[in-house]
Amino acid sequence: MLIACNSVSEKETPNGLKFRVIKKGDGVLPKPGDVVVFQYIFSDSKDSVWHKTNELMPGVALIADSLTLASEDGLTQMLRMVSKGDSVRVSWPIARFFNEIMYAPTPPNVDTTLILTYSIRVDSILNQMDFMTYQREMMDRFNEKQLAEDIKTIDQYLAEKNIEAVKLESGLRYVITKPGIGENAKSGQTVKVNYSGYLLDGQYFDSSIQSVAEEKGLYNPMRQYGPYPVTIDQTSVIKGWHEALKYLNAGAQGTFYIPSTLAYGPQQRSEVIKENSILVFDLEVLEIN
Repeated sequence: MLIACNSVSEKETPNGLKFRVIKKGDGVLPKPGDVVVFQYIFSDSKDSVWHKTNELMPGVALIADSLTLASEDGLTQMLRMVSKGDSVRVSWPIARFFNEIMYAPTPPNVDTTLILTYSIRVDSILNQMDFMTYQREMMDRFNEKQLAEDIKTIDQYLAEKNIEAVKLESGLRYVITKPGIGENAKSGQTVKVNYSGYLLDGQYFDSSIQSVAEEKGLYNPMRQYGPYPVTIDQTSVIKGWHEALKYLNAGAQGTFYIPSTLAYGPQQRSEVIKENSILVFDLEVLEIN
């Protein structure tokens, strides 16, 4: 029906990639230095979705200087030719996609008869200053949504384990397992801390204590074990640590349940710490200076 109504047109990039314009936008093309913000679904001819974006994590592409045009792949060139509100679609035989876009052979055990399709909707075209503002707003929205999910997960875990924890507005939950003496650590003070980190499922990923590292299969003979110095709000550690250490005094021990928004967020840190991982740390403050 769309074709019959002449609402679908075909265009071609300078290097010969043909794509279809399913819906036309405002017609204003991006300039070098602009950022194209778009949603996409990447699927195959068997209706399997390989990847897709969402409103909080869209695709983005910085339009480079025109001097780079000749060396760009067809997909990148295509994004120079779209406008806000455009919906476009491009398809390749799978071998051509990996050859021209990924610059790699088709992976083994992949059906070589498949056709791969990008369906793209252009949400906006922004200059770099506006994009930085947009990016901050998107990150705030993402963190708000992720924090709500993390709090729900942590609180459900604590309820199932019958753990009575102090609940903070930031999403941090903690249990003081051994009280210390004196005042709690403050911003700018340096603490020496022993720690062990693991996930809610009990899988350990790090420890400063050699015996724990050996027990959990983490021991590295090239590493020096022992207390780790942290200057609160200054040392490069996750935000959750800086907040957690302010609830401990000298000699205190505690278990802290840290939402991903106070840890590594959407970044995958390791094979164990996936994106948006909630982390648990057993912390012991040995001294405060």
